[in-house]
Amino acid sequence: MEQGRGAIVLVPEISLTPQTVERFKARFSSGPLQTLVAVLHSHLPPVNAMTNGIKSARARTHRHRARSAIFAPVEPLGLIIVDEEHEHTYKQEEAPRYHARDVAIVRGRMEGAPVVLGSATPSLESFYNCSRGKYTLIEMPERVDNIKMPLVRVVDMRQSMRRGKAFPFSRRS
Repeated sequence: MEQGRGAIVLVPEISLTPQTVERFKARFSSGPLQTLVAVLHSHLPPVNAMTNGIKSARARTHRHRARSAIFAPVEPLGLIIVDEEHEHTYKQEEAPRYHARDVAIVRGRMEGAPVVLGSATPSLESFYNCSRGKYTLIEMPERVDNIKMPLVRVVDMRQSMRRGKAFPFSRRS
C-alpha cells in the first residue's frame, strides 16, 4: 500500500466476510495507509457491488461468486491473499471451470504480485510445492492472540481392534 498498490483477499465462506472486512476496515480506513475496502460476494446486490467499485459485467448481472473476486480490476496489484487456501469452495464447478487459488498464483506471477496462501492445513498441492521449493513455507509456531492449541492425543487403536472392538473412536478422553 505504501507503494500505491492494491490487494485482493479471498475468503472461502461468506459467513467469514463480515469479521474479515471489519478487521481490514479497522486497519485501513484511517491513517497513512487509508484506502477503500471493497467487498464482492454472491449475496451482494448488484447495486452494492457497483458502489464498492467493482465494475464488471458479472457484478452487474449478479451471477458472480466469491471466488470470481480474483478477477476484480485492482490496478496496480501488489498482493493477493488466499485465506484457507485448502477449501473446496475456491473451485468453480460450472463452465468456465477454474480454481481461484490457482488463478491467484498465475495472476500474481503475471502482475508481479506476491501471493500468500494461508492455511493451518494446507492442500496437498501447496504442501508438495513447498517441499519442492516452488513455494516458500512460512510457519506460525503460535496461534494468533496466543490462543492455546487443543489437546491432541495419538491413540493406537490396533489393540482395540484385536479385542474385537471395532468402534472407530477411542474411549480415552
